[in-house]
Amino acid sequence: MQLTDGTWTYDTDVINAAVINEYRDWYERDMLNAFTRYAYYRYKQIRDCINGRKCKHMTIDKVREQLKSTDKLQFTCELLSISAEEIWYIIDFADQHLKYVK
Repeated sequence: MQLTDGTWTYDTDVINAAVINEYRDWYERDMLNAFTRYAYYRYKQIRDCINGRKCKHMTIDKVREQLKSTDKLQFTCELLSISAEEIWYIIDFADQHLKYVK
């Protein structure tokens, strides 16, 4: 799957390989840093789409639980113009690799 953010195009297979790789070259490091920023930005957008109370941030488990509702998932897909597959990939990436996501 490919995710696009402006000029960057991220391939999920390359991202997964870069995360596992202990020794990264400069391109992998820059790409992974840029994708991490993009994933956090998108995670916040997804969380805010399904959260009625914006000042009270939801945990990632509650975000997953809310996204099981097809209405909320479809609303989020339409509002952010991304597919459901991309949403689930970003949620999983945020849960596994972003320390500051609870």
